[in-house]
Amino acid sequence: GYLLLEVLKLAFADADRYVADPDFVNIPLNQLLDKSYAESRRSLINEKKAGQQVAAGVPGSKGDTVYLAATDRDGNSISLINSLYQAFGSGVVVEGTGICLQNRGALFSLDNGHPNCIAPRKRPYHTIIPAMVLRNARLFLTFGVMGGFMQPQGQVQVLLNIIDFGMDMQTALDAPRCRYIPGSSECIFESGIADSILQALAGKGHRIVHLEDPYGQQFGGGQVIMVHPENGALIAGSDPRKDGCAMGTW
Repeated sequence: GYLLLEVLKLAFADADRYVADPDFVNIPLNQLLDKSYAESRRSLINEKKAGQQVAAGVPGSKGDTVYLAATDRDGNSISLINSLYQAFGSGVVVEGTGICLQNRGALFSLDNGHPNCIAPRKRPYHTIIPAMVLRNARLFLTFGVMGGFMQPQGQVQVLLNIIDFGMDMQTALDAPRCRYIPGSSECIFESGIADSILQALAGKGHRIVHLEDPYGQQFGGGQVIMVHPENGALIAGSDPRKDGCAMGTW
């Protein structure tokens, strides 16, 4: 848990600096994905004391979101997120359609020197990241986690539960989560996480907020389909934090 929170701090610092519309700014994607850069960022983690002010690295040169996953017997799959961002998006409805327009432009920066500075025909920084995971070049997981800035945090926690801890799909979604608040030292934890873990994290400098209610929407909501690597069976799970279900059709 401690290392995960420290990694999230570094990741969000880089996201604030480098995630922008590539048609407008140069994004050093290959350098950001380079293992040597990851190692340089990892070296900033102090295993005994939580980082407080985290800056972006320098590589070499409550909302209205819906997630859907579908996979068929032939291995065709779709991972889809549709989002208005905040409640009812912009609040503007296209006449005669009932369709609300999104307000993702709220995530633009007004700082002229920022890579995500607002501009005409420019895409804003956003958190719409439907995902797939391949294993040995074959589809393994189709999944996503809704919840704004919880999306990447929820995805990595669900992946850890499945890959590192060997949980089945439903258990991986049911498990309690934590949420780092970008730009702060505050970490929110769902009920169900042992007090000893929270005390250990607080002892290393994290500001802990422990919520008593389980399955709060601020911890996101996900759906997962796994293609069993041995027999091809489809195994699914649906998050209790949001509306949804796992369903097979013939």
